[in-house]
Order: sequence, then C-alpha cells, then structure tokens
Amino acid sequence: FWHYVFATGNIKVDAPLHLVEQIRMFRQYGMGSYKDLLVRLSQNPAMIFWLDNCENHKRAPNENWGRELLELFSMGIGNYSEDDVKAAPRAFTGWTMGNAEYMAMRANKDSIWPYGRIAWHFGYRPEDHDNGEKTFLGETGNLNGEDIVRILCKHEATPRFVCTRLFQFFAADDVDDEGSKVIDEMTRAYFESDYEIRAMLR
Repeated sequence: FWHYVFATGNIKVDAPLHLVEQIRMFRQYGMGSYKDLLVRLSQNPAMIFWLDNCENHKRAPNENWGRELLELFSMGIGNYSEDDVKAAPRAFTGWTMGNAEYMAMRANKDSIWPYGRIAWHFGYRPEDHDNGEKTFLGETGNLNGEDIVRILCKHEATPRFVCTRLFQFFAADDVDDEGSKVIDEMTRAYFESDYEIRAMLR
C-alpha cells in the first residue's frame, strides 16, 4: 500500500538496494505514526533522488519534493496555496544524500553496474539550509522539514486524504455515504491515537 502512495522507481533511482531499503522502511514504520513515516520518507535516499531534493538548495530552491509532499502525500489539491508550496522546499533545504559526490565521481570513472548506486545515505548540510523566516499553512518561523511534517499532520485535510486512500485500497474504489462515515471514524482515530496508522486501519 505505501509503495502505491509513495512510489519511486529504478528507472530513475538506478539503485535496487535503496529501493529495497525503502520497502523495509515502509514495513518498519508503516503501521505507526504518520508523522514518523513522513519524516522517514523525507530522509529516504530513494525518495530524495526521485523527487530531486538533492537539487534543493538555499540559493536555488527546487519545489518538486515540497509540492508532491502536499499534493500526493498529505493534503491533496485545494488545501494549500502556492505560497505554501514555495515555503515547504525552503524548509527542506539541506536535507540531501550523504556521499553523493563520491558516488558521482565513481560513476564517471568506471560504472555503477551491476549493483547501481549503493553508498548513499541521508545527509543534512546545515550550511545549505535556508534559516530565513517562512510562513507555512499559517505558521511562521525558521521552519525546517520536521516542522513542515508536524504542521501537515495536525491539519484536518491530511487524515481525510490518507484515510480516503486507505479506504479505497482496502475497502472500495468509490466512497459512498456509508464509506464517508467510515472515513470520519478513521479520521477521529487518527487524531485520538497521535496519527497512528494501525488505529485508522482497525
């Protein structure tokens, strides 16, 4: 289910071991707090590369990860503004891949075949983080990536979005009136359990 929501692919990532590691991460955190899962996803090398957060810099923000986080991974279209889309990537500057320079040099020198890029890990570069004031969904401050996830998870649009995806995957493609009531119950469980996926599924 989580790979259906947070899909990446080897066609771009070119790192089978990192894709396997991502699936392991889904299995480890996929029944726990949605907040923890989104933070882990934000730090996952396959996702960082897939949605270009390694190209997101203090002086040259890349909106790809921030936009997809809002549109496809948490709230859904219509629940945020373009200003929010611009603020989110600024908060995630500095969240990148460690060892990327070495792997790029190695790929140019010989080859990444047959195992792909095998030495990436999450790396934070404080010198590349935008420490300026940001306003995101009504909160203002020197926000970082964890702040963005925290704000997203407490917004009422996020559980409705996630619960609808869960319902459509496990129960029915179309959400009728009865399904909408179930999603209401799932949303209550989300907030009562501190965003726990297990409680929503139950």
